[in-house]
Amino acid sequence: MSEIINQLKQLMNNFGETDYSMQRKSNISQSTIYRILERKTTDPGVHKIDTLARALGFRLSLVPIHEADNQIDYTSEVDTLKRIITLVESLANARGIELTPEEKAEMILSNYRANSSKEELGMRIVNLK
Repeated sequence: MSEIINQLKQLMNNFGETDYSMQRKSNISQSTIYRILERKTTDPGVHKIDTLARALGFRLSLVPIHEADNQIDYTSEVDTLKRIITLVESLANARGIELTPEEKAEMILSNYRANSSKEELGMRIVNLK
């Protein structure tokens, strides 16, 4: 169970969630979430862990042992996406352009897939409007 809690904490960190924000999303009290994350409870309960995971857009599932050994580390992917999001927003602001959420998503995904330079991304933003 400790590995699952570690993954849950990592997801919360990646998404910028706290035990307080998770309280609103999961309807589990902040104190219970704190006790689970800090391992202050001997049996947090699978239902509560699954509820927290679902609040983050995930769910618990059984994975064959041989597949669990080949887990992918998405830390670098998350970091790359964070940088691209910041870049898209700063370029749009610098050019005085207000992008819709759909336009931001399009810019972020196209840059991520193409690994575009800052200048190429800036041109796409200008040409979008």
